[in-house]
Amino acid sequence: MRMLRAAVVLALVLAAGGCSNDEKASGVPVPKGFEVPAGVSLTKGGTTLAKGKSATVIYQVADKTRSVVAVAVTAVKKGEIKDFRFFSLDDETKQATPFYVAATVRNIGPAGIGGAPIPLYAHDSNNTISRPNELVGDFAPCPNGTLPKKFLPDATAKVCLVYMIPKGASLVSIDLKTADQKDAITWKQ
Repeated sequence: MRMLRAAVVLALVLAAGGCSNDEKASGVPVPKGFEVPAGVSLTKGGTTLAKGKSATVIYQVADKTRSVVAVAVTAVKKGEIKDFRFFSLDDETKQATPFYVAATVRNIGPAGIGGAPIPLYAHDSNNTISRPNELVGDFAPCPNGTLPKKFLPDATAKVCLVYMIPKGASLVSIDLKTADQKDAITWKQ
């Protein structure tokens, strides 16, 4: 009986050693060594939100910098291809439907993530996941497509992202993807 109790205690200690207190409290995995700021609850992967509601996630940018961000998709507007009359588009893109997605991003901390791409993707009816289109210069229908160069903790930015949905497909959702697609947080259309 003593051996069984010792085995149970050892199993509990090992299980607790691989995750932080934040993971146990929120049910969301937290990378080892990362501390979620006090009072912050992370949004569980697979959650579907209404427009305007925020998802709070740990975002790791390419250089291994991690910060907690709150992202809210605030509006999705169908555009017109004529908005791109001054752009060089290939024949396939000329047949696509543009969508303009407005979002608010707040850097909760602890790191600065200035200039990082915003991990919002368009998910269409062909089950294709697309990054936002990068535009050079000012684009009046959808300005501010990137985070500011300095985006420190407690900063908030409003952004607008452009997605081209192929002819014959429809926009299903906007997905916040910081890990696997199965863990994406979505705003349905």
